[in-house]
Amino acid sequence: MTRDLEHYRLQPYSRTFEIRTEGSERYLLYRIKEIPMIAGDGVTKDEALRNLREAFDDYIAWALDEGLGIPDADRVVSFEPAPAAPAHEVRADGSIDTDAPRTVGPATRRLTAVAA
Repeated sequence: MTRDLEHYRLQPYSRTFEIRTEGSERYLLYRIKEIPMIAGDGVTKDEALRNLREAFDDYIAWALDEGLGIPDADRVVSFEPAPAAPAHEVRADGSIDTDAPRTVGPATRRLTAVAA
């Protein structure tokens, strides 16, 4: 597997954020938990996250060019089938049968983050 910028973009890195003030100005500061020197700030969440993505791309490209080690994400994301939800079928007499079997299609999945 090639470890290029796209590889690191797909890693499920954790983000942290702080609300900071400078004088009367308020702004958000986002960081990558596993690589805390990568940060992006902005007045709005969208601006801060856009700046974080730009800083991430710049840092990863630089680290790859320099041959530096880049940490992988601390968490692993896996997909598991979702448990079947209780079924509710209406009987002929109008009552509800909550014990009826229910089918879950293959598209029904839940995202589970598992600590590495």
